[in-house]
Amino acid sequence: MKIHTLIRFSFFCLVLGGVILLSAPTNVDLTNNNLPMFSKGFFAGTDRLGRDNLALFCYGSLSTIVLVVPARILTIIVSFVLSAFSLFFPKKSDWILSGIVSVSLAIPSLLSALVVISLLPDNPFAIFIAILVSDCALSYETLTAKIREIKQSSYLSASLCMGAKPYQLIFLHYLPALRDMFGFLFFSGLPGVVMTTALFSYLGIQTSIGETGPGLGEQISFSKDYFDKSPVSVLLPIVAILTLVYSLGSNQKKNET
Repeated sequence: MKIHTLIRFSFFCLVLGGVILLSAPTNVDLTNNNLPMFSKGFFAGTDRLGRDNLALFCYGSLSTIVLVVPARILTIIVSFVLSAFSLFFPKKSDWILSGIVSVSLAIPSLLSALVVISLLPDNPFAIFIAILVSDCALSYETLTAKIREIKQSSYLSASLCMGAKPYQLIFLHYLPALRDMFGFLFFSGLPGVVMTTALFSYLGIQTSIGETGPGLGEQISFSKDYFDKSPVSVLLPIVAILTLVYSLGSNQKKNET
């Protein structure tokens, strides 16, 4: 456990420190392209456009974190709202939502996300919607199963007998009972969202937030054909993706224990 904590702490400190001390890797400097590690002024060298590899690592990691965390929170909120819909309109929810969710689970999540991206090419929130569409069905199924379990509990039956309204049941019973489930869904889903975001970026879909340079996947795609000249440009974003998945997955294990 201490090793997990040390890796997470070191990684996030490196990312934060790099963002504070280094400029965003958005400028091209062909006079300093493909520099090796420990070059003067470039600790991790540069890529074929002369961009600082360490800055690419830090800013790419930060933009990924800034994207995946709110995207995962949005997915859980929407999934809960859809699940709560079954409390107010149980027959309609079984007829409408069950069919949609069944189809969504049958379609590969990446395919559904790419369809959203193609339909909303210029929408700044397209990436959030794509992640929502790709992940919402599974979260909805998990929350719905838990809600059905709570619905059969004796304390909920007692509340109904005393005249409790559906919205009162949500705030007084369902939300408190689902608190641990929300935490589990959040942390267990983050690594998958990181990988999805990296794949989007690799395919050329814009995933960076603001003027932070290319995403981690885009860095790999851009430099892979020049691995012999600048291997660090390919290896560093891979390390960033794996470390993010490992760190967020370790958070999940901590919450489960």
